[in-house]
Amino acid sequence: MVSRLPIMPPEIAGLTYIAPLGRGGFADVFLYKQSMPSREVAVKVFVKKFQANTASAVSFLAEANNLAKLGSHPNIVNIWDANISREGNSFISMEYCPTSLGKNWRQTPMSLSEVLDIGVQIACALETVHRAGLLHRDIKPSNILINAFGTPVLSDFGIAGEISSQDTTDQVAMSLPWSSPEVVAMQTLGTVASDVWSLGATLYSLLAGRTPFEVDDPRQNENENEKLKGRILKAIYTPIARGGMPRIVEEVLNKAMAKHPKDRYGSMQEFAMALNEVQAALQFMVTRLSISMKSIDTDSTVEKYPCGHPKVSLEGVDVGVYVQPTTRRRGSNPTPLDKDQCPRCASADSFVPAKKGISVSPLTLILGGAVVLGFVATILILQATGRL
Repeated sequence: MVSRLPIMPPEIAGLTYIAPLGRGGFADVFLYKQSMPSREVAVKVFVKKFQANTASAVSFLAEANNLAKLGSHPNIVNIWDANISREGNSFISMEYCPTSLGKNWRQTPMSLSEVLDIGVQIACALETVHRAGLLHRDIKPSNILINAFGTPVLSDFGIAGEISSQDTTDQVAMSLPWSSPEVVAMQTLGTVASDVWSLGATLYSLLAGRTPFEVDDPRQNENENEKLKGRILKAIYTPIARGGMPRIVEEVLNKAMAKHPKDRYGSMQEFAMALNEVQAALQFMVTRLSISMKSIDTDSTVEKYPCGHPKVSLEGVDVGVYVQPTTRRRGSNPTPLDKDQCPRCASADSFVPAKKGISVSPLTLILGGAVVLGFVATILILQATGRL
């Protein structure tokens, strides 16, 4: 809950104020209309006046530079400008996204297919963040926005930090319900493993309509409540109280939110691939991984497709790997893939590996059944006549 008064929207050259969008601990967000090029933009205005070499100034510059470096990823919000207003407030002008996942997830939990799709896309965005040597450290539903094209994008890099840095003077305002046990215990300011935890907890929340360690008493779920911290530190996974939730989904989320960091997925790419496996197992559309080919680990002995998925061996398989659209007409043949094309990332409705097996036609079954019945009838006749 933000206790301070909202700040006045500043006058910014080339922008016309329209309406407030949201408030946070360190900044307010407003909707403006940009005159050239003509478009709506979201402007994040920092509360404190800009003063060089202060903590707030460093935070502003770091967020602007991080967004500029990472914004080319399709699932990271785009930045348009960063500057100082006439009133002295630093601001960041960025892509306007009409909504966020932080609005309705409690009242209306999202569908499993939608959550898995969002999970893969945001995991790819975070893999990009990590490969840039950064940590997000504040992954939660409200920081996943939906842009005008319906694409989920990661936002709010206000407390992002370098992976190599563990400076205890860093200012981190943890979002407790989605923070990992080691962050809650103040053993670390954040790691790749703690980001994995936070994404797992976020996906859990979107499916369950509640955060992973909530109880029925709302007073025990507040950010400063020691009992909530205690439940997070124990990290006892509670299955999602929602009918029909596949066990494979619970297993993936349980691993992402394992108590000990070493027991979680080793990277966001690994987490994204696990979510891909769930999509394939449940016959959902498998989300393509958005990971640069230049960033793929070339030291691994496992041969991979450009997207990072392990290559499927075709040895001993008659048919190989194919794409099977769920809407294909009966009798039509599946579309074959090139040997260097990833079956999970191909453009199709669903993706399954072809398995070697025996195909039996209905006519073969009828003829085989007739032969068996004839043999049994002959035996019975021979027994009845005493010839057997």
